[in-house]
Amino acid sequence: MSFIKKNISLFSLFFAGSLCFPQQFSLSDKTFTNPIVYIIFVLAALFCFCVYWISKESRKRLRDVISQDDLTGLPTQKRFKAEVRRILRNAKPGEYTMISLDIVKYRYITETFSQEVGNSILIELAKHLEEVVPQGSLICRNYTDNFSILIPISIFPVMEDYVLLFTNIKPQMTNLLPEHYQIEFSSGAYIIEDINEDVTIIIEKADTARELGRNGLNPNRLALYTDQMRDDAEHEKNITLDMNRAFENQEFQVYYQPKFRFDNGKIMGAEALIRWKHHTKGMLPPGDFVPLFERNGFIQKIDFFVFENVCKFLDHWNKSGPNGTCPMPITISCNLSRAQLYNPNVANMYADIAGKYQIAPCQVEIELTESLMMDNKERLLKAMNDIKSAGFSISVDDFGSGFSSLSLLKDIPANVIKLDKEFLNTEGENKKEKVIINSVINMAKELNLTTVAEGVEDQNQSDLLKSMGCDIVQGFFYARPMPEDQYESLLKTSLN
Repeated sequence: MSFIKKNISLFSLFFAGSLCFPQQFSLSDKTFTNPIVYIIFVLAALFCFCVYWISKESRKRLRDVISQDDLTGLPTQKRFKAEVRRILRNAKPGEYTMISLDIVKYRYITETFSQEVGNSILIELAKHLEEVVPQGSLICRNYTDNFSILIPISIFPVMEDYVLLFTNIKPQMTNLLPEHYQIEFSSGAYIIEDINEDVTIIIEKADTARELGRNGLNPNRLALYTDQMRDDAEHEKNITLDMNRAFENQEFQVYYQPKFRFDNGKIMGAEALIRWKHHTKGMLPPGDFVPLFERNGFIQKIDFFVFENVCKFLDHWNKSGPNGTCPMPITISCNLSRAQLYNPNVANMYADIAGKYQIAPCQVEIELTESLMMDNKERLLKAMNDIKSAGFSISVDDFGSGFSSLSLLKDIPANVIKLDKEFLNTEGENKKEKVIINSVINMAKELNLTTVAEGVEDQNQSDLLKSMGCDIVQGFFYARPMPEDQYESLLKTSLN
């Protein structure tokens, strides 16, 4: 640029000189009697003008490239934020809403169908959004598959209708994905009441609504940001920042909820459960951290922690009788999280830990929830077969909570089914409830499966299950989860 400006300046001085000193530069001057010199001057002037114009257009194109997403052509986040600020300066409180839109399992799409297919999907989605957003809207791609959309609408049902329109891209996917594959989206919305609020915070609030909504009861519906979401997001951030410190400081503890046989009322084992005794907040409810650990993967570390502690306890118990013998055989169940299904070595790792403490695999029962079948049936069956081959018993937790229960029994190598406690939550006499429970128990007996009823809270529930032939029971009516030392005391008491 400096070179261009320098040449333009020199030519300007030269041309000005020809006007100021006509005698020196006149046609009658012998030096310039040839008109070719003037033609050269004109061409030089045109050349400099062209260079200047081209450089100006280049700067304009460069600005456009810098402010556009190189894949979709949508505005970059920087440009988007600037435009949002400009619009909100003249807007009314509550006039605009920020939408956060995300493709569910986009990484799975790129890994399964290729990155090129993933890019094509984003391009088609961007084109579709530009075509269907209401007038006066702005769109940008923040990162990968995440889009921010500012719309001049704040009525929630209308917002939902537009989000349905935004995500209706099946026709565009005809040549990109198999016919049976359905792209799913998660979405969140934040109504902008404070028009002076920082745009970055506005986008973050819409993202928060989307993230928390995706983990809620209706993950495919539009989630609207609320103050409670803000509190939940802050809580999750604090838990995430604190979990590794808590693990190192041994704040996590294994509790045991006893299980009893219906036929003789004797204790026969327990379910191992994780508890967090926080150094400042005290005992945290499992619901405050377990779902988060399942989402961020920390639950895998917890799974192995619980399993190893169970093996340590069984090793101690097996040697606590006279002359170092086992006072009474017990079986303890441990939960296997969804994340472990993607660990191909999980069965071997569990077997190695059990071998380290000389625990027979039959003393440990691995619990998997029926809902895992909905995620990935093939992975679940492989994991269960590997676990069964390693010698562990398998229990299906919350049986009856999903729609796959009957087909599940046909395919899985289970030893135990735990009846979904929701069957017992109906107040009063319920004929349908009795028929379902009785049918499941009878079917289990025909398949040589042990039945466990969990969540039993009163005498009526206990009597009903016992009369139907249920094998094992656990719940607050019998015993609450307790620390290891209390559970050991309960076991010793039951020997008398």
